[in-house]
Amino acid sequence: MSMKILLVCESSFKYESGGRVVRYLNKILKSKGHQVKLIVLSGKREDYELDSFYKENDIEFLPFRKNLKNRMANIALSTREIRHYKDILTSYQPEIVHFSSFDHGKPAQFITIAKKIGARVVLQPWTMQFYCEQGFGFRNEHKCNLCANGNYLNALTKKCTTLRGLPLALERTVLQKAALKADVFLSSNSELDEILKTYGVLDSQLARFPVPFDYTFMEPKAMPETDYSIFFGQPNMHKGLGVLIKVFEKLPELKLKIYPLSNLPEHTFSGDNVDVISGLSWSSGLADAIASAGIVLLPTLWSSSTEYALCEALLFKKPVILFNVGVHKHYFKNGFNALVIEPGDVDAFADAVRRMSQDPELRRVIGENGYKTLLEVNNPEKVYSQLMAAYTKNSSGIEN
Repeated sequence: MSMKILLVCESSFKYESGGRVVRYLNKILKSKGHQVKLIVLSGKREDYELDSFYKENDIEFLPFRKNLKNRMANIALSTREIRHYKDILTSYQPEIVHFSSFDHGKPAQFITIAKKIGARVVLQPWTMQFYCEQGFGFRNEHKCNLCANGNYLNALTKKCTTLRGLPLALERTVLQKAALKADVFLSSNSELDEILKTYGVLDSQLARFPVPFDYTFMEPKAMPETDYSIFFGQPNMHKGLGVLIKVFEKLPELKLKIYPLSNLPEHTFSGDNVDVISGLSWSSGLADAIASAGIVLLPTLWSSSTEYALCEALLFKKPVILFNVGVHKHYFKNGFNALVIEPGDVDAFADAVRRMSQDPELRRVIGENGYKTLLEVNNPEKVYSQLMAAYTKNSSGIEN
């Protein structure tokens, strides 16, 4: 049966992970006859004239003023953004409102308005920013529950925030309360389930769903393999950069190239065998960097949802080394489609890098199997089936 679905997203930009997720969801849902509308909570980007996506789909841009004054106003007042959003929902009358990247930047009123018109609210948190002052439920290389149930005094006393950050703690408190009234939370793995439940989400609200990756968005080019490993992505400590520092101190004979997608503090790495190359993106050389890499290292330490850097590495049939956390536990078997290391084990990670660097056949087999895993997890029929099961899940946890 056809449904009217509203996708609320931060971005629809074709070269960003969030934009590619919502494009893939839109494509799958429309291919099955559903009516889909997008609200993009940012302005038009440089891809607006690059392809037919914006002409062929029902999209409204609702750029948010993100200064503190307006964010505080959006908590309770009828600002122009809130009024515009309400007008869209009143006119469109969606059956499903799916927040495809749910974080603290989405006003609590968005959820309340959707519930008032009778829509089912589906939240897909990528990070923990709707409850965590640091954004990832991660502190000092460990999962962190200090702010459970809105206890942001802990964030203040543990210096996760300052007095200046208390207004945003209020924003998170209000949002968390509204979020718990959602019909469904999409969670990609069992560890994320436990974190969400710690913050008040019920078992009956949870539905298993990965962060979907459209493996047809580009045709990977073949390039000669080099003798270095790479890391690419957001250079945050929860991504394991501290681990990589220690690993390559133990491997002076091997090379690492880091392609940070945001600023990396100077002098983070001091060894001669580590190069930091900033400024690359999908439109300016990152694809070539991945294609020529020997190994991709993804030492994420927290209960991650599906990382786009991981999917991109698998798309290029690159062998990956990662920690046995979060979604990795569901999809990866050590020695088959990745080398999988217990979290934080620097010596084992270094041994894995050395082993894979010396074994081209192992790299080939793991790269091929990883690619097959990517296609299986993100098969459009499978993604669609999981999404429909989530959309129709009732309050008792039974699918309609």
